[in-house]
Amino acid sequence: MAPPPELKVWLPWSELNGSPRLTIEEFRSALRDYPRSAILIACARFSTIFRFGPEANTVASQEINEYWVPRLMRPDLVEKAMREVKNGRPIFFQGQLRFLAAEAMRLDPAPAENGSQVPDWALGALLLGAGELLYKQHVSNLADELDAMANLVADFLPTFEIDSITDPFLLFLRFYIYLNVIIPRLPEHLRVFDVEAEFEKVFGFPLRLYSQFVYAFTLHAMTERDQIKLGDVPEAGMPISWFKKTILTQEQISAMFDTVCCRLSDLPDRKAVHGYADFEFLKDHPYLRVDDKVYDIDYEYAVAKLESGALWRVAMSMPNVRRLSYFGFWGDVFEEYVNWIFESYADKNKNAHYPAPRYLNDKDNKAICDVLVMCGSTAVLIEAKAATCAASVRYSGDYKLVREYMDRRLVEGTDRPVGVLQLLTAIDNIGTMPRESLPEWLRGVKKIIPVIITKDDIGSSWVTNAYLNARFQEKLNRLKYKKIKITPLVSMNVASLERAVAAMAEMAFSDIMEDRIHEDPKLSRPFEAASSLVPRGTARKMHRHIEILKECGEEMQADFGMVEG
Repeated sequence: MAPPPELKVWLPWSELNGSPRLTIEEFRSALRDYPRSAILIACARFSTIFRFGPEANTVASQEINEYWVPRLMRPDLVEKAMREVKNGRPIFFQGQLRFLAAEAMRLDPAPAENGSQVPDWALGALLLGAGELLYKQHVSNLADELDAMANLVADFLPTFEIDSITDPFLLFLRFYIYLNVIIPRLPEHLRVFDVEAEFEKVFGFPLRLYSQFVYAFTLHAMTERDQIKLGDVPEAGMPISWFKKTILTQEQISAMFDTVCCRLSDLPDRKAVHGYADFEFLKDHPYLRVDDKVYDIDYEYAVAKLESGALWRVAMSMPNVRRLSYFGFWGDVFEEYVNWIFESYADKNKNAHYPAPRYLNDKDNKAICDVLVMCGSTAVLIEAKAATCAASVRYSGDYKLVREYMDRRLVEGTDRPVGVLQLLTAIDNIGTMPRESLPEWLRGVKKIIPVIITKDDIGSSWVTNAYLNARFQEKLNRLKYKKIKITPLVSMNVASLERAVAAMAEMAFSDIMEDRIHEDPKLSRPFEAASSLVPRGTARKMHRHIEILKECGEEMQADFGMVEG
């Protein structure tokens, strides 16, 4: 059995300074000493200096800490801070920059834009102060076991998102594949929306052009991080004139920048704040535009702008009934992407993959499940769930809201069964139906592994799997299925599935699922922290994804009109 993951506590300002715990009011008061633009541009520079983003990097390395701590801490605090560096304690991490940038965007009133800069020692204090405020007191006196599990999900989900183990570039590539591979291969009756037409109606320019625009931005940010040397302080601003290398018109350039940037005149952010990790405004505006330059404040949020534009911004422009249909369409797209992953990567000798298999003589010819993978005599039943946990829930820290979300979207549903109930229904049918009602390849099943794959991070986050399995076990009547072994339910998100493709190419998917169960019988850890076969970080051996990425780059050079110089 694998050892539990090592959890490290970042260094808070009050511990280093020997002062009482920092309050949000004190933090905001300190922010008002400096121009808003100076703080936001510093965040963009530190994002590059600390190399956050590529390769799922969210924490500054030991080498970077050893160089920058003496330069960013007050002289009387350097020795103490360096002791923590030597002990391997996290000092600078991505969440600090997000909190600092988000609070700077919310300041009202904000100080004058007088051209002054933030001293290095003040930036260090602000970063450690931001980290200290990424915290909510844990409630540990809940008597109900399911409430206690939901409470842990609510506590850990914001942190799991901040310390994302997914390379952000995969967010862009995944959605690009949705648009260019998955939607075109959907059955005609499921292609109920013309996404390109819907996008252009809202934004006024083609979706294909926007994809290439986001890709160009991302390449620029990646190049900056690749080229920076220890001790360099990048300018971090990308001149808008850089896009004169392309065939874009000035109007197109301006319109596209408006979808990803905010100007100082667009601030403050007056959105309601749902919790310490609620960075929704920053997520929607990951670039700051000042005169002719744009500053990439958050690499991951910037890379994700393709999805946030084509899915969320378009959806929000629709009347409610049509919007729900649009979300349903994207649910079909997500399910087909999961099928495409198995089709593209799984060893077919060990994984017989069946998309939306159906009973043979059911009067409604209903699907057994979204995806079914036969691994010898073991059936892996998969439900793919595209539902997204809203900001008002995921950042709330409220176990009641989080439990209600999981029950409604992953366990029971409202107007129809979802997730856990769908899997229970499939197991009951397989275990009790006449053999002739089942596909021939399913009749000899001896073991069933129920799996839920979510688009949302929550599927692989702390304790989610334990909660979903508890709900599964309380509703499962094992006595009805004595001839079939039924394992605990496994949950994972789509990024974990992508990281599993290297293992899927060599072994049965059932073995990957059972390894996860064996390594963490309580099912409380994140998927990768409980798997000896699926590692953290960048997914490996994704040859089809790489081929498509190459095609994307070639298209950009041809259509976007990129030129040297």
